[in-house]
Amino acid sequence: MSYRVKLVGSSSDFIVHSHETILEAALRAGVVLDYACSSGTCGRCLARLVSGQVEEIKPREFVVSEAQKLQGYMLTCVNSARQDCQIEAVECVQPSDIPNQTMEVKLRKFEQLARQVYRLVVQTPRTKRLRFLAGQYVELEIDTETRCNLSIASCPCEDRLIEFHIRISPVDNFTQALMNKVRVGNQLTLTGPYGGFVYQQRSMRRIVLFAFDIGFGVMKSLLEHVTAQEQDVGIKLIWMACSDGGLYMHNLCRSWGDALDDFDYTGIVLQQSPQELITQPEQSCQMVERELLAVMNAEQDLSNCDIYVCAPEPVRQIFEKICLDKGYLSERFFSESVRGGYDLSCIDRHEQA
Repeated sequence: MSYRVKLVGSSSDFIVHSHETILEAALRAGVVLDYACSSGTCGRCLARLVSGQVEEIKPREFVVSEAQKLQGYMLTCVNSARQDCQIEAVECVQPSDIPNQTMEVKLRKFEQLARQVYRLVVQTPRTKRLRFLAGQYVELEIDTETRCNLSIASCPCEDRLIEFHIRISPVDNFTQALMNKVRVGNQLTLTGPYGGFVYQQRSMRRIVLFAFDIGFGVMKSLLEHVTAQEQDVGIKLIWMACSDGGLYMHNLCRSWGDALDDFDYTGIVLQQSPQELITQPEQSCQMVERELLAVMNAEQDLSNCDIYVCAPEPVRQIFEKICLDKGYLSERFFSESVRGGYDLSCIDRHEQA
């Protein structure tokens, strides 16, 4: 059986299946409730049941007082709905709603996706979860002198296993330490989340996403968040990558196209490595612009779209100019830096003759 839970004073509601907790269902649906452990230990997710019926389906260590029970308070991380419900709970809808957190995490996976691209997965403690909004990033620290800002590539619903995409560089201390010093099971320090590059989930407008190289990671987080919600929005995804690493999750993007209505995916592989793009800035910008113009040719009017871009600054400028020619609104254009990869800022399109 499944039941609908609505948040009092909010437009958010979601379906809870009988085998999952209210908190699990909320996160799956892209509704970020206030919590910390998700295991019945801390009491942070305490919410008040206004109407309906719930049942505890998981054990808990936190003691809900008799006075709190009489007022209808319960833990969303251990209770499931047994009727349609209304609850009063703290909802995080913007970055300022989530405080920075620092925690020790364990490296659970470090696997190669392409020639120089790796997926890094860390696990939070059982009694502490990372609360974040899709699109944000964290600082990951190996030691006091070796740290890096990395965009989160996983959905907020996967609150204990946090995924990142990185490109290995022989001149980057962080990625070299990952390759040569860190092993699965080692502890790292995570601090965050940071950043305001988050989905405008109340807009219900069509969204256009453009990712360059491992900037795809943050788009993956956004897409998994958007598709988990009961919202019928059109999605256009453009992923541009270099031949060195390429479209390392191309099959995942194609599967989204097969599974989702009104989802359009285009992958573009440039026949240059990141190093070649850097050493030939003028030709590189001309090539990037030519490829993007071809992909965006079918778009006539972007005035009612939200646009999300994760690309190096010169590439972002090229894409924004194309969108400008198609009537985009600047307040609906959101951009983010590519984190964990090559810095292509030396490609300056303004130097073109």
